[in-house]
Amino acid sequence: MSETLRVYIGLFGVAFFWGTSWAASKIGLQDFSPLHFTIVRFTVASLIFYFMLKLFYKDYVIEKRDKRRIWLLGLLGVSIYFLLQHTGLDMTTTVNSSILIATSPIFTMFLSSKLFRQEQLTYGGIFGALLAFFGVYLVFTGGEGISLGQKTLIGDLLMLLNSVVWALFSVLGKDVVDRYDPFVVMAYAYLYGTITMLPFAFTPGFVSSIRAASITTWAAVIYLALFCSVYCYYMWYKGIRVLGASQTAMFNYINPVIAVIIGVIFLKEAWNAYTLIGGILVFLGVYISSAGKGIFARKGSKLPLSESKSQM
Repeated sequence: MSETLRVYIGLFGVAFFWGTSWAASKIGLQDFSPLHFTIVRFTVASLIFYFMLKLFYKDYVIEKRDKRRIWLLGLLGVSIYFLLQHTGLDMTTTVNSSILIATSPIFTMFLSSKLFRQEQLTYGGIFGALLAFFGVYLVFTGGEGISLGQKTLIGDLLMLLNSVVWALFSVLGKDVVDRYDPFVVMAYAYLYGTITMLPFAFTPGFVSSIRAASITTWAAVIYLALFCSVYCYYMWYKGIRVLGASQTAMFNYINPVIAVIIGVIFLKEAWNAYTLIGGILVFLGVYISSAGKGIFARKGSKLPLSESKSQM
């Protein structure tokens, strides 16, 4: 089995675990506030990362200048990302937030190709990304559209900024994971991001929530920390190293579809024909973007957008 195929399989695992994270979070939020629950999850994940570093990468060395960049990645992908998300979710609707988060692969596409010149656009890549985005739109709106207005404007802008932050986290990490083991990069980034978040733990109710948390809640915390944080964040950077930031970002479209499937099967949430059609479009868009022509042509590929114009 080739490394590329293993990464694709691993990224489908990422989509599955992140898709189930919504249901697991609902369990955890029975005993914690959203902010406290996030901090507990980050702390447990950071401890796992730390012990794995000590066990498997004891003598691994990262240059001092790169540690500063990894700290920036931790700020973007952990601290700022989740603070924006939790703040924005309180100020807009679930449907709006889900649609706006789904713009992240599109931002990644243009940041990676136009600003940082890491990859090249292809027509197939653009079409696949837009098709998958439309699929997510149908899944969450049920064909009824979204509600935009003054009441949700600030929250909508925060969720849009949230997508840009994740895109930057993905693109800026490419050069670092090309030089170092993706697990080590992600472990340090997560540790740095968690350290930055710890001051928010010193808020009313944090200690009492920990004492009162049930076994079920702690099981949800461990599940999210081990699979949705340690495994998924590592595999995300592994995908960026092997496939590139933009092609990896396409798997973000699958997460909400998995979340809806879990909700329909286990939580008896409502669905309709638009949900089914949207889910099909998401997988079709990801397939188109990842097939022979790929979401992006790697450097030296035959099908960059600029060259394809000259061939027509």
